[in-house]
Amino acid sequence: MARGPRLRQARRVPPATTTADRATAAAPLDDTAVVVGGSLAGLVAARVLADRFRRVLVVERDAFPAAPGSRKGVPQGRHVHVLLKAGEQVLERRFPGILDELGRRGATRVDLAAENRWYHYGGWKVRFPSGITYSCQSRPLLEWAVLERVRALANVTLLEGRSAAGLSMARGARRVRGLRLAAADGAAPEDVAAELVVDASGRGSRMPAWLAEHGLPAPAETTVAVDVGYASRPYRRPAGARHDWLSLLVYPTPPARNLGVVVPIEDDAWMVTLVGWFGEHPGGDEEGFRDFCRRLPSPELWEAIRDAEPLGPIAVHKFPSNRRRHYERLAMPEGVVVLGDALCSFNPIYGQGMTTAALAADTLGDVLAAERAPLAAAPGLARRCQRALARVIDMPWLLTTTEDLRSPAAAGTRPLWVPLVNWYTARLHAQSRTDPDVFRRFLRVMHLLDPPTALFRPPALARILLGGLVPTKGAVRWASG
Repeated sequence: MARGPRLRQARRVPPATTTADRATAAAPLDDTAVVVGGSLAGLVAARVLADRFRRVLVVERDAFPAAPGSRKGVPQGRHVHVLLKAGEQVLERRFPGILDELGRRGATRVDLAAENRWYHYGGWKVRFPSGITYSCQSRPLLEWAVLERVRALANVTLLEGRSAAGLSMARGARRVRGLRLAAADGAAPEDVAAELVVDASGRGSRMPAWLAEHGLPAPAETTVAVDVGYASRPYRRPAGARHDWLSLLVYPTPPARNLGVVVPIEDDAWMVTLVGWFGEHPGGDEEGFRDFCRRLPSPELWEAIRDAEPLGPIAVHKFPSNRRRHYERLAMPEGVVVLGDALCSFNPIYGQGMTTAALAADTLGDVLAAERAPLAAAPGLARRCQRALARVIDMPWLLTTTEDLRSPAAAGTRPLWVPLVNWYTARLHAQSRTDPDVFRRFLRVMHLLDPPTALFRPPALARILLGGLVPTKGAVRWASG
């Protein structure tokens, strides 16, 4: 069987160095790197670049908050965000101890099968201690924990309230000279010299226009339109509530288009997010939000929050399409790298975005670490970086778009194998109601720990195709509704 996309997170890498370690390490090979964007993708990128460069600048148009909190530049930050297991592994390697720190600040660790209750395809997933856990907290708390670690790096400077205006290029547009900053407070525009510019500015990235300014082509794009709308609200966890779960997922059976999730966050609260796509969006008003809850495939979510105390207003956000920009196909100018949502943005209902951004920054660090010469003496490095980042994206892109293309309303190119894979995964979800082995394999693929081909290997293949005809050994069945 052909191999699936190579997993960057599965490789063995040496532990990340700390600031103290770098003080005794060899001198940096390069002088300055500039990161455009200060959300999770940009902050993790700054961390890995700090090992290579004497100075790292993070350009962020917002002012960073003085405490964990939402900010204008992250409009989706007030919704449920999940850092998948592979993303957790990156953060723990690059910021040792950060998961314990999140726990001390109120994050909750949840076993994905034992403590997470999941309704999907008309039934509840089997419950058992899987050993696969993840940390639940708000996105602002997660970004704050990473931000504090980055702020502590002696060679990283945060340029808050500044906007990037373009690239400064050498003659012939073959190598970047640095980043042009927009004028601030009446001052003149400013060019910052740098050997490397990393664009982590998000879905609204202006990199295609910046390349065009220097006569360079824009990347080809692949899109799958999904028209997702979601609404979220924090609630206080009801005192004395008796639930046999810490987090709750209520997903539909296609072609239904509505789902809801409850995730524990800090301060003894729940974050509740409702999602609909292809026009079936949850309402942003009180009655619309409650009505959407009542129409979910299972009443359990509505029953859990019906009498819970809201802790804030309803936040709404819309997402039009999965979009992938193929920079790996371009002859990139040296010294330019694009990652995070600026490279590829995913349907948020699958929770791939933050994890893929972390994996991409981690991969960038690995590619740079393999270069023993200064960047000026490393021709083709920009393209090698983009090709490595494309391999990181391959698997989550495949998982996300294949599931989205299940719906006839999704607009995008449909490979001939999509109906067959969707038929197979529907059987997988049915089998995961009773089979811990199949469900565990699915969770490992979902959390980007294993490639999708793991779901097609024996004995999973036989169990999924033959259902209950193949005995399940060592199953631990919990009452699961």
